[in-house]
Amino acid sequence: MKNPNTRRTRRPLALVAIASAAVFALAACTSGSDSAKTSESSTKLPATEAPATVTVPDTTVGKQITWLLDVVNTSTPLNQEEIAGHFGPGAPIVLAPSDFDSIRAGQPWTTVDYTGGDTDGTVTITSATGGSIDLNVVVDGSGLILGMAITPTPTPHIPAASWRELETAVEALPAPTNLTITEVTGGKNAEVFSVGDTSAQPTGSTIKLYVLGAVATAVKKGTLSWDQKLTVTDDLKSMPGGTMQDLPAGTEVTVRETAGKMISISDNTATDMLIAALGSEQVEAEFVAMGMADPSLNIPLEPTRALFQLGWGDDGAQRIAWRDGTPEERRAILAALPTGLVDIPLTAFTTPAWPFDIDWFATPADLRAALVSLQAMAKTESGAPVRDILAEDPALSAESAQWFTYGGFKGGSSIGVLAGAWYLEHDDRAWVVTMQTHGEDAALVADPKLYFDPADDAMLLIRKDVTG
Repeated sequence: MKNPNTRRTRRPLALVAIASAAVFALAACTSGSDSAKTSESSTKLPATEAPATVTVPDTTVGKQITWLLDVVNTSTPLNQEEIAGHFGPGAPIVLAPSDFDSIRAGQPWTTVDYTGGDTDGTVTITSATGGSIDLNVVVDGSGLILGMAITPTPTPHIPAASWRELETAVEALPAPTNLTITEVTGGKNAEVFSVGDTSAQPTGSTIKLYVLGAVATAVKKGTLSWDQKLTVTDDLKSMPGGTMQDLPAGTEVTVRETAGKMISISDNTATDMLIAALGSEQVEAEFVAMGMADPSLNIPLEPTRALFQLGWGDDGAQRIAWRDGTPEERRAILAALPTGLVDIPLTAFTTPAWPFDIDWFATPADLRAALVSLQAMAKTESGAPVRDILAEDPALSAESAQWFTYGGFKGGSSIGVLAGAWYLEHDDRAWVVTMQTHGEDAALVADPKLYFDPADDAMLLIRKDVTG
């Protein structure tokens, strides 16, 4: 998805087919964080200039987007067999020929913007008859369409010009949101800005920061190595985000590559493979070591596949038992969960599970301490890969990416949950920016762009304060 810091919208016009929680839940925000990604191919033109065609890259998702653009720009009759051949078996909806009629009526369409990675991309097209739409596509491991959404192109976001404006913007968001900025230069812990409830909140996949910390600790102790091979098994395969669930059982992947995918694309199977290699107790111990104020909120640790099973498996049959269970009872629930491939229909992902304690919980101060701790680990020989892993997807707008000399990021999302945590440097100064939002209505946090705008505004205001 495109950089959310350039756009803002409240509601989709039409959701043609959605990748649902099974695709976007627990993402690094890889719909949240992919949506926060900067793309070198993004060449948005000012509205006053005539649109110029932007080429869609020949990536896995780019090929499907190119096919869709060809379809909406021609009048050639479509048949259902051709359309179905472009959709994967996990897609909840396969489009019919008639679904293209309303878009075809706007021909010719001009491609004016594209952002995305290998499996998630968004193209902006403008019509000769007026109007502009964004077409977002997510593909599965076979390169087939898993989900697609069509929305009107939002009006450009105007960044907050002051901390007061930023506070007002955060308070106006449709779900409770906190945004906190702390300067952490040279070990200082100086709060620059804070708005919203700073108590422990559901945080989605940002919890994977602690798994990364546990890996670095294990490497330091000699119980794990970055080049050690881990094996993909059906018992460890989770649901997307990520791609490793599509690897054949028996595939071997190094710890370094697995950790990289866990952070950069929020790969859930990678996360569970690392938890299995470490042992849940080692990750739980890392909550304390990395400064979490109340580790009991996340003990026992839920692997990502367990979160899916507890939250939405069997129509959420385990939700109340988990919420009301003691730590010992919860460990027993985890031990009794089905093994093998997780098979939950996409239609099950409708209501949030976090109100039943089915998520992971942290405060802004917890996330700040975790990022600072990881940067300290990265200064050691054994922990050196940590810094690069965190920076594989810095989730910065083009403007912020040009100014900050380093950006490390982990985001997270689930149904009704969205979060992000950045470690930023400009020369010899460093800051941590955290954002968390949650709502019992899943639709309240369905649009990551809406929430990442204030986070980028925060980064622009940091720059303004430093440069005057």
